[in-house]
Amino acid sequence: MSSIPTRPVLELRPGDQVRHSSGAWLTVATRPQPSPRWASVTWSYLGGSTGSANWLARVPCRPAPRKGVAS
Repeated sequence: MSSIPTRPVLELRPGDQVRHSSGAWLTVATRPQPSPRWASVTWSYLGGSTGSANWLARVPCRPAPRKGVAS
C-alpha cells in the first residue's frame, strides 16, 4: 500500500482534497487563514464545514489540477 502524499497546510488551494479524520476526502473551498491569536490556520470546505491545523502542519492531500500545467 502506498502512503498518502502530504502538503504543508499553508500551501492548500481551493480544489485540493484533504483527508478528513473520518477517512472522507473533503474539497477545500478557501485558502487557509491565520488565527490572530493562535499558531493555527482555518479554511472552509465545499459544503460549509471548516478545517483547522497548526500553521506548520502537513495534511494528507490530493492536489487539484493546476491551470496551465500538463498532467
